[in-house]
Amino acid sequence: MRCRVMSVSCVLAILVSQLMAAPGFAQGLQPMDTPPAVLYDSGRSVPLAPYLAQLAGDAEDSGALAGVQFPFGTKQLRSAVLAKDGMPVFNAAWMTQPTFVVAADELSMRWLAFNHARLVQAQAVGIVVRAGSVTAYRALQRLAAPMRLAPDTGGWLSEQLAAAGAGVYPLLVHTDGRAYQILFQAFEGEGAGVGQHRTGDHDE
Repeated sequence: MRCRVMSVSCVLAILVSQLMAAPGFAQGLQPMDTPPAVLYDSGRSVPLAPYLAQLAGDAEDSGALAGVQFPFGTKQLRSAVLAKDGMPVFNAAWMTQPTFVVAADELSMRWLAFNHARLVQAQAVGIVVRAGSVTAYRALQRLAAPMRLAPDTGGWLSEQLAAAGAGVYPLLVHTDGRAYQILFQAFEGEGAGVGQHRTGDHDE
């Protein structure tokens, strides 16, 4: 198990280093100033997830992204390796279902593809914190299907993760309120199957 953890960590570290070295990767995008909206608040919900996720629709829904301005992104999160898997970021009482945080970039798409089966089984929803274009966002939607995605154009989620010391993506915030990048640790003991890598979906 220790070797397996080290192997996945090494893969993430290599991917991050390659992407950070790529031309244009470090160019920042301007964050939006629109405040986050809570569509339904049961007293336990986290703004934007999972209720806002239904607004994103699927990749074929032409009206799903109405009102979203591209490009959008956050300066508070970066594509990198999480300092420590299992670190607490939210009150567990807030989490009604697992929520993953990704960007429409190569590293996030590889991570999402590798963990797709595990995330679907957990009925996770996704928050997209960076996307350079509608085309890139929809490619991410197709890869994530049947899971739902929502764009984070308000910055609330990014602020919370950064304040908790987990200012990176991709990652999953599980129902225990803890952040993970290596997902077999997050779901260990729950009987979830091993994540399957989906090939071909993100080669556009």
